[in-house]
Amino acid sequence: MNLSELVTEIEDIVQDSSYAEIKIKAKINEAVLAIATGVMIPGKFEKSPPLPDLYKVDDIDTTVSSGITDLPTDFNRDVVQVLNSDKDEITINSSAKNFLHKYLDQDGGEVYVCAIMGKRLLYRDIPSTAETLTIHYYKTPNTLSANSDEPDEIPVHLHRKLIVGYVCKEIFDQIEDGIEDPKTNTNHYNNEFQSGLVALDLEIGTDENPDHYDDQTDYCA
Repeated sequence: MNLSELVTEIEDIVQDSSYAEIKIKAKINEAVLAIATGVMIPGKFEKSPPLPDLYKVDDIDTTVSSGITDLPTDFNRDVVQVLNSDKDEITINSSAKNFLHKYLDQDGGEVYVCAIMGKRLLYRDIPSTAETLTIHYYKTPNTLSANSDEPDEIPVHLHRKLIVGYVCKEIFDQIEDGIEDPKTNTNHYNNEFQSGLVALDLEIGTDENPDHYDDQTDYCA
């Protein structure tokens, strides 16, 4: 479904003139970003998997004054691999907190270990001249703006459950106050969205021991 079709679908469901097209388009982009970033899967203690079409490889440069530099501007989640200028893999410490405790000293030398802290890369050692590092990661999805734009990174057959479901649950949550009656529509479309997350997880799948790293869990002792 393209942006125009998504808007029409949502307008037909909501039927509330106070939600102008511009508001609905903003909510659609909010939905796509949320799905790409990861939402907790019902019945699991983990986020929905990264979307394969958002996988990207890009280069960044280290600085000579500190052991920290910005990740690519379109970085969204899950640094999978970091390579040095010789294309050798650099060890990724899975916890920024552990990294800062273990590698407190900032010695000079080649980069041999790193960690992710938000949208920045921590590394040791610090080279005397800037070194180019190659980063494998998942990028932020493009903003849908033209009516013909499509959220290609999300499986087409899940557009209704995931995108329409997300937007409708958000809008109905504002419309229905839940004081006298239960939020029937809110709950219905929240269930649609949740079932879409489960379907997405089953379709894309996750490794039993995923080879990606973030700063949310301390995997190191």
